[in-house]
Amino acid sequence: MADKEKSLKINPQTEQCKLSSGQKKFNSLIGRIDKQRRLLEAWQAAIPAYQQRWSDTFKPLLDDYRQQQTELLEFLDQTSGRVKLAKAERETLRDTICDLVTQLLESADDPAALKALYQKHSGVDYDHQQRHDEETFKEVLETLFGIKDQEDELLQPGAPDFMERMAEQLQASGGSTDQRQADKPSARQRRQEEEARQASQSVREIYRKLASSLHPDRETDTAERQRKTAQMQRANQAYKAGNLLELLQLQLEIEQIDQHRLDNLAEDRLKHYNRMLANQLAELQHEVRAEEQAFRMRFVIQSSAAVSPTRLTRKIDMQIRHLRDDIQHLKLERQALENPQALKQWLKEQRQHNLDDARFFEELLLR
Repeated sequence: MADKEKSLKINPQTEQCKLSSGQKKFNSLIGRIDKQRRLLEAWQAAIPAYQQRWSDTFKPLLDDYRQQQTELLEFLDQTSGRVKLAKAERETLRDTICDLVTQLLESADDPAALKALYQKHSGVDYDHQQRHDEETFKEVLETLFGIKDQEDELLQPGAPDFMERMAEQLQASGGSTDQRQADKPSARQRRQEEEARQASQSVREIYRKLASSLHPDRETDTAERQRKTAQMQRANQAYKAGNLLELLQLQLEIEQIDQHRLDNLAEDRLKHYNRMLANQLAELQHEVRAEEQAFRMRFVIQSSAAVSPTRLTRKIDMQIRHLRDDIQHLKLERQALENPQALKQWLKEQRQHNLDDARFFEELLLR
């Protein structure tokens, strides 16, 4: 299919002639559509392989990591009652325990026990605290940014891509006036609608010509009838999807058009074709983005992290390696904390990490 599509290219009439802007755009759109189609196919092939590797190797390691977190939580809970700590150290220990509880609750088999531990160390009910935090966060959004509605569950502090989605919400909230002004169709919009209608008419004309030539009932030869049936099915699918590229490809295959006719397409028809190809390109780009976004959401990957379907195998291998390192680190850390002095030093480091995180988030909000 890729070699055939390369033939869908407008060539200059002579070496001295130059392609018009419309012809250049046609060739560019054909190439970009092919690139997006290949990218979409790559995503569709890579994601199942990544999913299998995740299920077979990464998920068991993740369960082990959570088990190490649970053991650390139990140790810190016991330590709070038997090791003498300064006020600041005890506050940090409390915060660390509550943070661990919150992390483990995301996949807990026994949330009641974890919530009881949270209440033991924080002095407040976990569910009540969560509701309070959500209300406080909504007030911050409304006060600082004027965002009143927070119906999107993805626009939550702990959700993936939270900051990016908040920025999108801010942009959307600022565009309401423009939207009201755009309710009445402008001259440009009416012109675009007419161009779209004409482009659609051009596609219908191509389809009708194909249907007339490919109708299998007119064939007496069995092999030829089967060939035309398959081509007619392609034409039906392409027309239903608005796939101009496939329709033109079929015309080339059955010689309804040749390279000479393609090179000499009238500018007005070329304009209609370019509009349809641009729409087809936009749809493919949307499908690619949807595949990527679904992948990011399923495996909780931030938008700032670069992902490519050709590098998913390398990515999951790296994630597995890092997770194994984290598990080993937790085991060693848990053993080291048996020493009270090591525990105090660790709490000091945790306190500094918490201060750094709070300062970073505050600066991010006030930019």
